[in-house]
Amino acid sequence: MIDPKIPEKIEKRLRLMTLRKDLEPFARELLELACAGSRELWDELNSERLKTDANFRRKFHELAHEGMFAAQERMAGRIATGEPLDVSEELLFRAVADTIAWGMLSGQLCYARRIYKFQRQPDLSQSNFESVLRVARELREQDPGCMPLITDLTSFVQVGDIMSVSADRRTSYIEVKEGKHNKHVLDLAMFYEASGCEHFREIVEKTESPKTVKQMDRMLRQKARMTYLRDVMATGKAKDPDTGEEIRIPEPFFEMASWDEALGNLTEKAKETQSWAYDVQGPIFLGAYAGDLASRGHMMFLMALSLEGDVEQDYHIIRLADCMHVPLAPPVFSGALADEVKIDLVFGRMNVCVAVSIPRLIEVCEMAGMDVRYATRKELGRAKAAGAEPIVHRGKGLMFSLAGREMMLLAGVIFRALFHGQQPESVLRQYLGNSDLLSSGLAESRQP
Repeated sequence: MIDPKIPEKIEKRLRLMTLRKDLEPFARELLELACAGSRELWDELNSERLKTDANFRRKFHELAHEGMFAAQERMAGRIATGEPLDVSEELLFRAVADTIAWGMLSGQLCYARRIYKFQRQPDLSQSNFESVLRVARELREQDPGCMPLITDLTSFVQVGDIMSVSADRRTSYIEVKEGKHNKHVLDLAMFYEASGCEHFREIVEKTESPKTVKQMDRMLRQKARMTYLRDVMATGKAKDPDTGEEIRIPEPFFEMASWDEALGNLTEKAKETQSWAYDVQGPIFLGAYAGDLASRGHMMFLMALSLEGDVEQDYHIIRLADCMHVPLAPPVFSGALADEVKIDLVFGRMNVCVAVSIPRLIEVCEMAGMDVRYATRKELGRAKAAGAEPIVHRGKGLMFSLAGREMMLLAGVIFRALFHGQQPESVLRQYLGNSDLLSSGLAESRQP
């Protein structure tokens, strides 16, 4: 029986998840290939050498890409059988491909968000997978050190058919077009883009089929997205062709305080004892449950939370394994956890719950010198109308200020806290302390 303080919908959402048990050997193989291709260099690896030794850096990336490509080939082999993937296989393949993508993006959420368009990824059995796979193999033959990732395999890369990264870390996005008709439409699109001639477009609309006109428009949008990505990743500034929003990615990279180490220690302890481990890191609550507690530890976690606040109103709560099906959340495989813990998490031998306490966050921020107030109805309404996704705590929005700068607590901050291991107080401090971040719009963009 569920404690009356624990809403049933939350309890159900935190229950243990597991992939199909017989997939574990394949998952282990894919994890090793996707994440440890450069293993032979790890004894020599350090951040300084990776930064200063160009030959070592290139060798490191070549080996990593070799493993990633081998993982992609193994997944492609399964897809090529023509038998539809079941839910477990699709989750596994997406997680492995996402892990590769995050590695190619150096784990930077600011870049990942530029290539996620909030669209549903295509069914792999119904996409042009074979054509794209053939091109990926050709790219790999031409440049053996590159990693041409098939974007349809991922959950969030939604620009181009292939995202390719060279051994010297140059990124390109490639659209695969085949057949005479596609070439004809591409020629129309390229001429229109180069000339800007509206009269030409009128001729196309009169002489070509509606399907061809629609396809030309789609190609033009794809080209605009490619140009946008090239510009934003090269200069940090560009206008998003889909939203019209001016995007700025500020320099330099801002370091955020993390709770990753605490999570690593917690999961190791739970695995070692085949029991439970619990920790509180500021406003972050963590619980890891293994052995017999794997299937019911989430109730212990929720009951612990209920001792300090209202589970439904005061916390934002996830299972760590939720990252396996949330776009823009790095999957379990890409984290710094021990490999055996990662496998335990996805095959039902461990459950990890994470929560952000809003009252604790307010307390921590005030102790750190920030001022916190409730947003006015007008401020909250304006934020909602702008699609900024404000966090509403007990019916009210929250405004945080520091050194004369103020911002509303938005879903993006909590998303970073729950899925990217960042302390929310640190995120808020960085935004409020750096005008480039605050004016970039990064804190306000919607989250999945």
